Amino acid sequence: MVDQSQGASETLVQVRWADMDVNRHVNNVQVARLFEEGRVRILREWFTPDVPGTGVAHVARLEIEFVAPMYYTPEPATVRLWTSRVGTSSFDLGSDLRDGHGNVVAYCEMTTVTVDADSGQSRPFAADTREFLQTKLRDPVPLRRRA
Repeated sequence: MVDQSQGASETLVQVRWADMDVNRHVNNVQVARLFEEGRVRILREWFTPDVPGTGVAHVARLEIEFVAPMYYTPEPATVRLWTSRVGTSSFDLGSDLRDGHGNVVAYCEMTTVTVDADSGQSRPFAADTREFLQTKLRDPVPLRRRA
């Protein structure tokens, strides 16, 4: 179930004991997996039969900024997701990951490009898809490089 609180969609993801590394915190690669799991769940909720999706889309850029170590807890983590930019054929998704206690441990920003399935070339969104993505538009991810 996706919650729309605080202007962003959010979903719970379970951290596994096996996600920890030798340093006793959740491995950075597993943090990327948690972002992916949350993103997939939320996008499945966003793009329903009433809201057509983007069709074939490719990840063009993925940036993760680690804010604090994430430790295993039996409480699920939370992934929040929003649109931070809508272009002609691409859009950026902003996201944060919160541990089982609600603390932000990482930020993620991803650029997705919509492509034609046959040619592999980028193609513009349908007008209704663009309008829908704009309803999810929020501030860009607060990455340190922007400070």
